[in-house]
Amino acid sequence: MKMKRTNPLANRTLIIFTILFSLCCLKLCAEDVSPAQAQVNREKFVAESKKYVGCPYVYGATGPDSFDCSGLIYYAANQSLGLQLPRTSKALYSFCRIVPKEKMEEGDLLFFKTNNTASITHVGIYIGGSQFISAISDGPNSGVIISSLNQEYWQPKYVGCGQFLASGKSKSSSEKNDFDDEKNFNSSHSKNSKKSAQNSKNNFAGSSFYNPDADFLDSLTFDGIIACGWSLFSPNEFMLKWRGLNFETNVRISRWLLEPGFGFGIRYNHGINVVQIPLMFSATLNDYVRFYAGPVITFGNPQMISTKKEIDSSFFPGILGVTFSTPCFSISKAKVQIIQDVSYTVFNNPDNAALSFIESASAGFVMFTGIKVTLGMDAFK
Repeated sequence: MKMKRTNPLANRTLIIFTILFSLCCLKLCAEDVSPAQAQVNREKFVAESKKYVGCPYVYGATGPDSFDCSGLIYYAANQSLGLQLPRTSKALYSFCRIVPKEKMEEGDLLFFKTNNTASITHVGIYIGGSQFISAISDGPNSGVIISSLNQEYWQPKYVGCGQFLASGKSKSSSEKNDFDDEKNFNSSHSKNSKKSAQNSKNNFAGSSFYNPDADFLDSLTFDGIIACGWSLFSPNEFMLKWRGLNFETNVRISRWLLEPGFGFGIRYNHGINVVQIPLMFSATLNDYVRFYAGPVITFGNPQMISTKKEIDSSFFPGILGVTFSTPCFSISKAKVQIIQDVSYTVFNNPDNAALSFIESASAGFVMFTGIKVTLGMDAFK
């Protein structure tokens, strides 16, 4: 098999991105923490939320200067523990494990029904002593305040307690079994407990920007990607190939669990010597997975990688792909992630006949490794 020397700078860049992607993915595979560490995490979360007492309430805001009720939880969890939680009180309720009131712990989430618009309309953070912190929209005291479960206003509106953090209490094996046994859950929330356990496992509670209550403009979420491309084979050899650069932007509507969107990119495909502009219709499942497909506009005369055989690009069908992302790092209101994109672009022979399988795969399959930056609409206000 013929071997060629590849661009050393390109190889180093790919190796660095691959290492970063692998390290960030470790966060997705983390094991359960001990009760002692869980208690530390709970204390960090509560301490972070207390910093914002006195901040004003603004619908749809996620900090750092103003919040709505779920925005406070989203921001405090991200800042203190690096976690990305669902963006609305109702989605948080589905995401959490619902536990009886007697098992309530510092750092748990308390859910309320304050009006008839939805089954869950408000959420707060339990801080012990029957007190909780939440962002209130109206009343004698508004903004981020500390309230009591014993207050006449809150008592009849309390719905349940949810845990998204591991318990900080040491348990005997019998107590642990009791905790895991759904018969010991609050009977009125047993169905939600099953649902939340499944959501926690699959992380399919929408993205961190998911907000079904937002109007159209407030639900828009924007992201941009810069990445380098690579592949592993050509028609006559198997080796790492530098395939160029990708600049991409997307906008999606974060009002549904499956968030539809549209985007376009500029892809310099060094391997086949063309510049392509894919127009991508996308579906975002959560913060970690997005599927896309659409037509492709091509500039240049494409040639088969390595062999330089003349080929022809296809406008439609054009491109099909999926983007995987790591957990994010927050920089102000921006969410930064390492991404791994896998896409297939259609090429044919100049007479429009199909290429052979190995030629089609060599020309069309490209992997892009890079960085994605995401912003919600509130970042522009």
